Amino acid sequence: MHGDAKTIESVNKTLYIIEGLWKLDSAGVTELAEHLDLSKSTVHVHLTTLEKKGYVVSADGQYELGLRFVNYGEYVKRSQPLYQAAKPAVEDLAKQTGELVFCWVEQEGLATALCAEAGERAVQTNIRVGTHTYMHGAAAGKAILAYLPDDRVEAILDRWGMSQLTEHTITDREQLRKQLEKGRERGVFFSQHEYRRGVASIGVPIRGEECIHGSLTVYGPAMRITKDQPETELANQLLSSANQIEVDMTVG
Repeated sequence: MHGDAKTIESVNKTLYIIEGLWKLDSAGVTELAEHLDLSKSTVHVHLTTLEKKGYVVSADGQYELGLRFVNYGEYVKRSQPLYQAAKPAVEDLAKQTGELVFCWVEQEGLATALCAEAGERAVQTNIRVGTHTYMHGAAAGKAILAYLPDDRVEAILDRWGMSQLTEHTITDREQLRKQLEKGRERGVFFSQHEYRRGVASIGVPIRGEECIHGSLTVYGPAMRITKDQPETELANQLLSSANQIEVDMTVG
């Protein structure tokens, strides 16, 4: 045990190594150790254990995550009621817009990608299913934050802060509150150059009668997704798709 009696340090390190390997796609012991600022011996013994259990595979000194994670990931994803309702809508919206479309949920104060689909002109991104992102810098997060209780929003911002991801990221709470209020008037939320330079996203909430299930977003080049035209076809397509998901969840 280490520090807090409820924390097991060896488990923390194992998960840290898994996350590092996931971010790097594949890596050798030295590269992963440097990336995580851990000793090579520590990384090696954890990788060896994970490999014996089938959670990591290796070839020519390079390690990558094994397919055993797929079973767990698919189970977790498909067990979410929102996934079942959102997946068809996400696929249809990607075909309609040609862009990259995501459905997001809030987990532990972060926006987490639940499902995704790329249209024919979708931009390349490192965001994938399971990716977590800060709520304040993304349309996905804003569309969720706007419908959470005030004390929950404050708790999230207290926990994760408001990191400046780019020079355009909002880092002031009062400014964020005003933006959330403005978004609620239309039900549409934007992030332009805030998460990544040159790209933008437009998002809408997926709501229940007394809760917020998640959000639906379209992500693409800032020149194609602009907040200067809130009545665009794109915004209306998102609102229509979100409404369909809400209806499907109600009848489901």
